[in-house]
Parts: sequence; C-alpha cells; structure tokens
Amino acid sequence: MDIPALVQTLDRLPIGLVWVRAQRVTWLSRRVRESVAADIAVFAALCSQRPDLAALTFSGIVPPLGRISLGDAVYFPAVQTHGDERLILLLTSELAEAALPELAQARQSCLDFEEIYRNSFDGIFVADGEGMTLLVNEGCERNYGLKAEKLIGRHVSEFEKKGWIRPVIACKVAQARQRITATQQTHEGKTIMVTGIPLFDDAGKVRKVIINSRDTTELVQLQEDLQRARENIRRFDGEIKALRMQMLDIAGVVLQSSAMQRIAELAVRVARVDTTVLITGDSGVGKEVITRLIHNESPRAKGPFIKINCGALPRELLETELFGYDAGAYTGAHRQGKLGLVELADQGTLFLDEIGEMPLDLQVKLLQVLQDRKLTRVGGTKSIAINVRIVAATNRDLKEMVAQRGFRSDLYYRLNVVPIHVPPLADRREDIIPMARHFLSEISRQYGLERQLSERALARLHDHAWPGNVRELKNVVERLVVTSPETLIGAEQVDAVLPGEAFAEVGAGAFQHRVEQFERRLVEEALRRHGSTRGAAKALGVSQSTVVRKSGTACRLSSSG
Repeated sequence: MDIPALVQTLDRLPIGLVWVRAQRVTWLSRRVRESVAADIAVFAALCSQRPDLAALTFSGIVPPLGRISLGDAVYFPAVQTHGDERLILLLTSELAEAALPELAQARQSCLDFEEIYRNSFDGIFVADGEGMTLLVNEGCERNYGLKAEKLIGRHVSEFEKKGWIRPVIACKVAQARQRITATQQTHEGKTIMVTGIPLFDDAGKVRKVIINSRDTTELVQLQEDLQRARENIRRFDGEIKALRMQMLDIAGVVLQSSAMQRIAELAVRVARVDTTVLITGDSGVGKEVITRLIHNESPRAKGPFIKINCGALPRELLETELFGYDAGAYTGAHRQGKLGLVELADQGTLFLDEIGEMPLDLQVKLLQVLQDRKLTRVGGTKSIAINVRIVAATNRDLKEMVAQRGFRSDLYYRLNVVPIHVPPLADRREDIIPMARHFLSEISRQYGLERQLSERALARLHDHAWPGNVRELKNVVERLVVTSPETLIGAEQVDAVLPGEAFAEVGAGAFQHRVEQFERRLVEEALRRHGSTRGAAKALGVSQSTVVRKSGTACRLSSSG
C-alpha cells in the first residue's frame, strides 16, 4: 500500500492521530483536523497555548487524569514512540470503553477524582519534577488570589520573581526528595501554610511534586486574638485577685503592704485544703485574723470556729476544755459529762492560740488527735471520731523550744506543715495608715460617733514604733475616738495618748530632732528589708556613708554588706 492510500485508510478510522517527527507535527488525521485544528499550523498554535497538549505532543507525557479535552470532545490518549518519531492516538471514550470494558470504571474513578480535586477546600498544586506547573485547583486559586490559567504552564520560579508567592518550594521538594513544610506570603498579604510531597517514577526520579496549601491568615488572626484574650484573662484575674484582697478588709485584714498581700494569698490558697497551719509572729500582729481568714475562705466556713488560748488556763482545765470528760470523771464534774472544744469544732476549725504554752503531756494527746482523727475524753475509754482542721499560733520560737526539750519535735513537725509568719507592724508600715482608718471607721460606727484623723495625726501614727503591733494600734485609735472632744482628731491628741518618748520633745531643736529620728527609722527599716548598707543606700537613693552615719551603731554592725 502506497503512502496516499495509507493516509486515506487512517483518515477513515474513528480515532484522532497525530504524527510527530523530531519535535515537529508532520501530520494530523481527519478526526483531529475536523474537530480541533484545520491544519498543522493551527494545531501547533494550539499546543503553544495548551501546556497539557504540548506535553502530550512533544514529550509523550499523558495528562495526570489520563484524558485530554480537544474541542467539544474528550479523548483518552495513547503514545507510541519509535526513535525520534511519535504517534499519538486519541481514542473517544466510547471506543476506549468498548476496547477495554474496565475503562468505564476507570473513567468514573477519574471523574470522581477530578471532582474531589476541584472541590477540595485546601489548595492542591501539581508541578512536574522540573518545576513546571501542571494543575491548580480552585482552593489554590482562592489561596493565592490567582487564576489557574495564569499559573499553569509557568515555571514556579516565575511566581517568586513576580512577587506573587514567597517562597516557592516545588523545586526545593524535588531537590530534597522529601516532604517540606513552609509558610508562604502572597501578593494579597495572606499567610499560607504549604506542604510539598515528591512523587517518584520507577527509576526513582521525581516525576511530580504535589503541594497542599491552606490559608492560615484567619488562623494567625485567631491565635493573636487568643493571645490577647489570654492576656486579658490574666489582667482580669489580677484585678479580681486585687478586688478579692480588698474585700478581705471586711474581716479586718488590711493588705496595703506586699508582705501582707503575700500572706493573705497564701492563706486563701491553703484554705482550700485541710492541711495543718502554724502561724507565728509577735504578740498582737494579727495571727487570729489570719486564722479567721483561712476558716472563712475554706469549705468549712459554715462550720464552727473555736478558739482556745493554751496559755490562759492551768493544765487540768486545759485538758478538759480541749478533750472534754465523761460522767464521773472527777469530783465536781457534771453528771452528764462535757464535750471538749475539739469535739465542738467538728466539721469546722479549731484555733490553738499560744500553742507553745501547752504542757508536754497534753502535746502527746493532741498529736494523737492530729494523727488518728480520734480522741478519748478525760475519764473515758471510747474513741470518738472527729473531723476538724487545726490551726496553731504562737509568739515563741518553737524550733528553739524543741532544741531545749520544751516542745515535742513530732508535734512541731505535725503542726508546721504550712508555716505562715506575720511580720510586726513596724516592718510593714504601709499598713499602718489604712489600718488606722479601718479601725477608726469600725470603732466610730460601734460607738455612734463621727471622728476623722488629720493628716498630721496619721503621720504621727505612721512614725510610731508600735511595740504592741496591731493590738496596740487598735487600742490607741479606740482611745482617740472616745476621748476626742472634736470630730477632727489632731496630732496633739495623738501625742497625748502615745507612750512617752516618741513625740515628747518641744521647744528649740525639737523639729530637727524629729526629722533626724524619722530619717533614722527610714534607714533602719531599709536595713531590715535589704540586709546591708549597700542595699539600703540603693533603695533610699543615698550614699552608703549617709546610711552608716544616720543609722548609728545598729548600722555599723551590719555594714559588711
């Protein structure tokens, strides 16, 4: 058969044929000429506009979905290559399915895949191993703000050069031959999270790079909003804590100083659990107030609060007051017996004040109650289960007493689970004025009087040494309220009720002496806080020599710092 006869025969076949020699289209069958291009020049022009058609025609690469659209028809391509010649067969779906019955199922799977690919919310970008863009779905168009036609057929490096996408990762994935995740910025200012995955052919060469992308601009915004919300929550928590601390003033707890704020925060935190607390501090500093705060903030707040001063009763009475007694326990006892304070405090809090005064033999019995949560009344034999929280307080050095065998070590360690030390009033002067105002309001309301403290009177109270601590301050304020003939209480009235030497000087030189006395107190307080003359000088903003000079002997003893 001659060539013209062969061409006529091929033209009659119901398939499209494209013959390519040395990367040039040399012949088109009638099917292709009628449905796609009138001649070779038109077909070549179409290839320049269609990267998928060009890849099929000149490289023999079958499209990823295994089909190609030409005109109004869809064809399933097959490629036969011999040397530099290539014959491309374009089979219609009907012929392909007739030749291969399983092709109908494959065609449907292909359609399903295309539908899934097109409608994926995440962007899916496909490039070949060299970085040429092959496929771009709608999610990718949405993420990058670019149409697929603008991207397909271009090398990915162009996207970065044009400022559309930075950085591009397709080539990096192909070079690294492994998964890469990165964050991209688009020309629209979006933040895109992408993951590139290489696909390999049978020879191990990267044939495709698949890149999944997701717009994280909204996620970043949500993260920023979340961070701001967390910061607001922390700020609100701080404000709520501050308001909560202010509300504690109702119970007589003044929290101006940082020391008392820390103590109150610890007390409130400890109140939530039933652990034993040991409160130490000088007489009159407010140990009972802290104990009541623990009780009021605990789950036992609706239970009883029972207090006993272990140093106010003789040993015999203390035992019966604490543990009670059964009928007939001793001569003169009540016929029906008596409940002890430990039993009365059941489901509540028992406050053992001045625990350091408790006799050693009673310490053993108290230890047994703490360990077993049971007690036996005086003269009785029956164990009674109790559920009570014990808070102990003392102005003595229990550790030293343990060393001197004046206090049982096992009881000390059982009580000292959570130690709280309340500093003397002189070491927290920030509390003096607000505490004085609190007592003034409370006592004025109690006696139905209207009294105010002048600024000079408050200054006098602030400067006083307060050896009797909070108890002394409250007594002084009460004395001022009930003895003052006028509404406004002045400095002279404060001078009259405060003990002797604090403000006794009058006449020439008194002013300078008081100034020096005030300066010395400031220096001594700074030394107590910072422990050295250098630290005190830095806190006060003066020279170290000034601190040494104004503090006298007490300062010289601690000037080594």
